[in-house]
Amino acid sequence: MKHPPLQLTFCVLLFLAAGFATARAQETMLKAERIKSSDLPPEVLAAYKKRFPSANLKQIVKLPLQVYKNDWEIDELNQPDGSEEFYTLSMTGDQVDLEALYDRKGNLIRANEVARNVALPLAVNQYLVENYKGYTVKKDKVKRLIEPNKISAEWEVLIANKSDKKRVFFDTAGKFIKEK
Repeated sequence: MKHPPLQLTFCVLLFLAAGFATARAQETMLKAERIKSSDLPPEVLAAYKKRFPSANLKQIVKLPLQVYKNDWEIDELNQPDGSEEFYTLSMTGDQVDLEALYDRKGNLIRANEVARNVALPLAVNQYLVENYKGYTVKKDKVKRLIEPNKISAEWEVLIANKSDKKRVFFDTAGKFIKEK
């Protein structure tokens, strides 16, 4: 009996492994499902309304642990048992877009917020007045990462002096980071 060449065997095994990995990834991604607010656990609904009272809920996605781990990089120190469920809530408000991740008990894991044309921190205003004389603020936005015990932010401010435009970036405390 003649055996197939080693290279052919390796290619067949590689093809089968790739197919299995692709099927496995598709299976995992299909487990994330859009749900209605009426299907949210009451703890999640109450927590979101308390934390973001003026936001309009646009979409809810129920995430099983495996999808959560892939998308949000769960901290393995929490020793998940595999039965956990997480909910991604997409929301909008007056010049703000939010995406928040909650666990089944209504605990906020993390939220990303982008707000446009909001009041700038005093430190940002002072820096602009002192370092960009003759420039006016055209638009601004703040990107915030909200975690249970910490909020970090980056401000981006578009300023202009006639045809000269600059984007200036600041940290959470309003300290200058860079200019583009």
